[in-house]
Amino acid sequence: MAYETYERTSVRVSDPTVSVTTDGRIAVNAAASRLFAKAGTKAVRILWDKATCGIALQAAQKSDKNAYSVVFNEGRSATIAAKGFLKHVGWSADRRQTVSARWNEQQKMLEAELPSTCVGTGGKKGTTRKDDAR
Repeated sequence: MAYETYERTSVRVSDPTVSVTTDGRIAVNAAASRLFAKAGTKAVRILWDKATCGIALQAAQKSDKNAYSVVFNEGRSATIAAKGFLKHVGWSADRRQTVSARWNEQQKMLEAELPSTCVGTGGKKGTTRKDDAR
């Protein structure tokens, strides 16, 4: 019998990471999820720095009109549904993109830089999906 080694496509890390999935979610690994849980974070504001492709997920009250719910997956990773934000920044990637992140304790936010090769001009403000399809 000829066996071949299955090569993993993901790697466990103990430092926080942020991933952007192909289906419009922002995912954080277990290390980042623990930081959110320790800070009591149930919702975040997504902050964007266009010049550096910097993203920050800052703890927010669920009642904040700009807050996104954080969905914790049994104490491991957590996800945020962010299709609108990703459309706004012109996100385009054919596979999941994962980057290192750092926790800013003072601001209660997770910060990272997204790959500039995946960011475009952003969506058209003031248009509907029907308008965008034209």
